[in-house]
Amino acid sequence: MASQGRRLRRAGQKFPGSEWGCDVKKIVDLAPGSLKIDMICRDYNLAQNLDPRDPNWENRHFKEVMFIKRLDETTISVQKSLNGKLKSSPWREAYCPLGTQRALAEAKLTAKVEANQKAEEAKRKAEEERTLKSAHPQDGVYAAAGADFEERCSKFGDTVVAFARKSIVTASNKCDIHRTRVQLPDTVRVGADCVLQPASDGNAVSVQNVDTTPDRENLMFKKVDDKTVILWIINDGHFSGDGRTLSYCSAQVQRAYAGQRQTGKQSKK
Repeated sequence: MASQGRRLRRAGQKFPGSEWGCDVKKIVDLAPGSLKIDMICRDYNLAQNLDPRDPNWENRHFKEVMFIKRLDETTISVQKSLNGKLKSSPWREAYCPLGTQRALAEAKLTAKVEANQKAEEAKRKAEEERTLKSAHPQDGVYAAAGADFEERCSKFGDTVVAFARKSIVTASNKCDIHRTRVQLPDTVRVGADCVLQPASDGNAVSVQNVDTTPDRENLMFKKVDDKTVILWIINDGHFSGDGRTLSYCSAQVQRAYAGQRQTGKQSKK
C-alpha cells in the first residue's frame, strides 16, 4: 500500500469529486494495505447545509480524513469523514478496466498539451505586444528640427502622435489609425484613414487612401531613439525618399497640448 501512497503523491495530491474536492496534506501508512490521508476539502453541499446564509460558503474549507484499505488486487475500502467526523460506513471502490485507465491518461495528456499550447499562444501575443510597444514612437507633439523648432512645437502644428488614441495629426492631415504592424524592431507601419486638415494650405496633399496602398498601409515610422523618429507618407504605393525627421517637443509643450485637449473636451460637453 506504500506504493499506492506514492502514486497518490505523484497524482498531484488531490481528490476530485462532482461537488467536492480535496487537497492531500499528509499520507500515513497505518498497516500493510492501509492508508490514512489528511486533507483540506471544499464541499459545496456541506457548506450550504451548515450555514445557508453564509455569503462566502463557496470559499469554506473543511479538515477531513480518508481511510483506504486494500481488499484485493482490484478492490479497496474507502471511508471519508464529513465535517471532520466519520459518520458514514466504508464503501467499496473497484479499479476501473485498463481501457478506462488509458482513456483517463490520454485525456489528461490532451488537456496538458492544450494548456501548454494556450500558454505558448498567450506568451507569443504578449511578446508581440511588447515588440509593438517598443517600436511605437512615444505619444506626443513632434516637430522637424531647425531654427524655428520651438515655435512650431508651441503651435502644435507639425505632427502629433497618439497611438493610445489611435490618431496621428500632421501639418496637413488628420488620420485615424486602423491597424499597425511592426516591420523591424524599430519600424512600425500604419494603416489609417486620413483627411485634410481644415487649416491646410492650398498646396497640401491628402495622405493616400489605404484602399489604394499595398497591405493597406499609408504611414511608416522609424524610431531613431526615444526623442527622434522618421516619418514616411506613402506616395504612389511606395514609401520613398529619406522621410521626415521629427524631434519630440519639450515637456512644457507636451503639458500645454494636454491641457488644450482637456479644455476642448470640456467645451464639447
